[in-house]
Amino acid sequence: MSQTFPPVRLAALDLDGTLLNHEGQVTPRTRAALQAASDRGVVIVPTTGRPLGNLPPVVAQLPGVRYAITSNGAAVWDLGSDPLGAVYSRYANAAERQTSEPICLLRRLMPVETARAAFDLFMEYPGSMGVFWNGYSVKDQASVDFAAARWARLHSTEARQPNDGRFLVVRDLGEWMSRHAHEVEKQCLFFAEQDQVPQALARFRAMPGVEVVQGSPENIEVTAAGVDKGEALLTLADRLGIPRAQTLAVGDSENDRAMLEKAGVAAVMANGMPQIKALADLVTTADCDHDGVAEVFGTLGL
Repeated sequence: MSQTFPPVRLAALDLDGTLLNHEGQVTPRTRAALQAASDRGVVIVPTTGRPLGNLPPVVAQLPGVRYAITSNGAAVWDLGSDPLGAVYSRYANAAERQTSEPICLLRRLMPVETARAAFDLFMEYPGSMGVFWNGYSVKDQASVDFAAARWARLHSTEARQPNDGRFLVVRDLGEWMSRHAHEVEKQCLFFAEQDQVPQALARFRAMPGVEVVQGSPENIEVTAAGVDKGEALLTLADRLGIPRAQTLAVGDSENDRAMLEKAGVAAVMANGMPQIKALADLVTTADCDHDGVAEVFGTLGL
């Protein structure tokens, strides 16, 4: 007997390793599935560990996209009638673009001393460090260069993307943190040496006041305790009057765990981590490079 699911009215879609293929694109088949679901009234919500300014333009222009959950749930945005302009408002070169100002519906920041302690610990490890602040991705030039090299190797599930202004590059990230530690949504590091991750992960998990997840095996992501994609998803669903049972979460990795556990329907990609697949109501046969999200929508009749 085939499994039956409640009607879905809100679909929260992880980006890297889920909605986006490894070239950072949404394929025509998946775009058509989103269009059909949107035409039926389904709210399509990009749900990502990225800050608003790192939401790919291709995602901002997808059918039905008005809301976005970013920074692993530390922020929920209403992008209004011009989602692409809302994303561009958080680019370093925003003055050169047509922008619109999004409305932040939810923001849960790291306590200032916690943000400082986490930053100091991250600084013990080499890699690409990013601090997310008011929708911006703040890096120093060395981290931008490291990130570009890693994306070129496709060393993780994160989709390939250019730096077209999406990073706010500062001369000294430590000095910047000394002035902005009270405004931090999230911090993350992609490690230069992956064998350092297990020891670092244990140290972060022992730190009070933080939520610690991984988007891929070579990274660690830290927000305030209690912040996750699942809580943000439920907050947005409540605001839109959508019952939890009628929400769908689609993901592939540890930073999707909370939303998969809290959504009404949990779907995991074929390329998902084994422990994440164990949470799923359904697992796709296709991966992120072969329209796994379209398969989910087809299975659910969206």
